[in-house]
Formats: sequence, structure tokens, C-alpha cells
Amino acid sequence: MAKPIVMPSLGMFTAEGTLSAWLRPQGARVEAGEPVAEVITEKTTQELVAPDAGIVHQVAVAGTVLPIQGLIGYILAEGEQPPATPSSGPSPTGIAAPVEPRPSSPAGARAPSEVRASPIARRLAAEHRIDLSQIVGSGPGGRIVEADVLAAVARRDEAASAPPAVAPRRIRERIPLTGIRRTIAERLRSSLSTAAPVTLSREVDAETLVSVRGQLGERLGIAIPYDALFIKLLAAALRERPILNATIEPDEIVVLDEVHVGFAVAIPTGLIVPVVRDADRRSLAEVAAAVRDLSERARSGQLTADDVAGGTVTITNLGAQGVDAFTPIINPPQSAILGIGRILARPVVRNGQLIAGQTCVLSLTFDHRVTDGVPAAQLLDAVARLMNDRAFLEGLA
Repeated sequence: MAKPIVMPSLGMFTAEGTLSAWLRPQGARVEAGEPVAEVITEKTTQELVAPDAGIVHQVAVAGTVLPIQGLIGYILAEGEQPPATPSSGPSPTGIAAPVEPRPSSPAGARAPSEVRASPIARRLAAEHRIDLSQIVGSGPGGRIVEADVLAAVARRDEAASAPPAVAPRRIRERIPLTGIRRTIAERLRSSLSTAAPVTLSREVDAETLVSVRGQLGERLGIAIPYDALFIKLLAAALRERPILNATIEPDEIVVLDEVHVGFAVAIPTGLIVPVVRDADRRSLAEVAAAVRDLSERARSGQLTADDVAGGTVTITNLGAQGVDAFTPIINPPQSAILGIGRILARPVVRNGQLIAGQTCVLSLTFDHRVTDGVPAAQLLDAVARLMNDRAFLEGLA
């Protein structure tokens, strides 16, 4: 039986991909799991493997842009004929047959001798300086009559008396809303229309976190990204308060036992969210290494589908861009996202004294369908408490 090869899903912000190359020729015999084609998106490159042993039958040609689950080809049994595919119109896999462009036929202006007009129409046109070749006649056989010329004169006079048009806008650049940018727009709009998002914010003392981060870096011999620390903090808090490590299915809330934390990375074409798997069980050094590796591969377009799949919760950190607080949007089908503002010296009261202390604003957006404000606030409080738990932070090493 023919086994289809289709464009895989390459992450939450991917709606289509490009077949960049066939790795095995038409008619070649391959084994199950053998690479047969390569696909790319604006973010990732991935090899597709044969779903079974058999003969390669190519449907799409290299360079074809296909939607997710679009048909690329088949693996056929020996002597098997490929399934019939429509020659035009959309196929069951969403592939549309190419449409031949129809060249436009510019209509040249008619020569005066080709214009059919009554004598009085010609006289009126000459008096009012009306170009007869620009008038569609209403007389027999398209002949231009007096009424046609008078109507043209009225239109011209009306246009002349109209208020001047507003000067056209000075446009610096037009950016097509396509590819990853369109997918981001559609997915985040879907998030707002399907979830019931509520954002809780609080300013948190970050003095201990900043101090221990430097000590941890010295002990481990590596620079510790703040994203790695907040991934560990959120993962630990979710172990205490797991209700928002969840997704919604039609008739139930599904609370997940594994904690896979995605973190937003800005790339030239938009945004991508690689995932640190089992963040609660991995050491800080492992999480830091994963954050650096995934960030570098995200910016160079080398992430795989596995790198961006399966997240159960997300963090997004705009502190490096000087942002104090913001309202993050839930990454569907997840139920929560933690926004992190910049860590900054601000006035704080300690032991009744006003001093300068390091603080940051945390913003937790959660899906109110999953839980209510108090449990969400308790999760945010757990993150804030762990930020100031020196024993917990030092134990991350």
C-alpha cells in the first residue's frame, strides 16, 4: 500500500514549508528510515525519512511550497501504481495545481478615425476639449452621442470643483504579511479568541537572584543566562502548583506531569519558541547549555521540529530590551506564559529603611478557563519566593 510522504509540522509558528531537495531519485529503492527528501522553513531544515521500505515516487518538485500535511510523494511497494491525483484544483492534501498566469492585454487608445460619434457630439467634444476616445458611446452600435459628451463634461467639471485630495502617504517600506509573520499573527489572534487570558503582575525582589547567579557562574565555570534561571524557577514552581502546566481538550482540562519549558527567541523573521524538555529534572548547567545551544541554532535557522515541539509552558524575557512590564500572550495550546521585565535598581523598603534594591516585574498570563485568579497568583508567588530562597538557588548547582 502506498505510504504518503507529507510536509511535517515544524513548530507552532509554521504553516508551510518548502521541498528544498529530493535526496533519492524517482524510482529508487529505499529502506524504512532512510532519508529521502529535505524540507526547509524560515526557521528550520529537516530531512524526511521513508515511512516504509519501497520505491520512491515523487509528486512535488524541488522548490515547491507546501502547507503542513501537503503531499510530497509516496513510498510504493514493488510494482505498485501511485494513487491518482487531480490534475487541477485543490487536492486532498491541500496542493493546488499551478495556475498559468494570463497575460494582460493592454488596450491601446483608439485612433480618432476609429471613434464613432455623431456630428453634434464631435462639435461639443471639440468645444469642451473632451477626448472622444475616452468615452463609451451609448448610441446604436456604441456610437457616441450628444448626451455622452455632456455627461463627460459634467464629470470633468465635478472633479475640478472637488476639494483637493489628501496628499498620499509617504511609505518607507511595504512588508508582506507572509510566512512566519502571518503564522504568528494568526496563532496569537487565535490565542486571544479561544482562551480567556488574564495577566497578573507583581514587582519582585531580585537581589538574591542577582547575587547567587554570579556565585553559581563561578562554581560551574560558565555564564548562567537569566532565561536558564527563570526556566528552573518556573519549572520548580509548577511542581508545587501544577494546575497551569495544562492544556484544554473539548470536555476536560488535562494537567500534564512533564514540565517542558519553551522560551521565546527573537529571530530576523519574527519569533520562535524552542523547548527545554524536563526542565524540572535537569541541572542548571544542563539547562544553561540547552538555552545557549537552542538560541544559537534558532538565530542561524538550524532548529529541528523536535526542538520546538511539545512545550507545556513558556517564558518570554524582554528585560534585555529595557522593558519593565508587558502583557505576554499565551502560546496555544498551553495555559500559561511568564513575562520577565528588566532587573533594575529601584527604591525598596527593607527593615523600615528606604534603600536601592534590585527588583523586576513578573507578569503571568493564564487561561481563566483552566483555573482562577488565586491559584494563578499562588503560582506567581511560588516563583517570587524561590527567587529569594538562597538555599534553593545555591542547590541548583
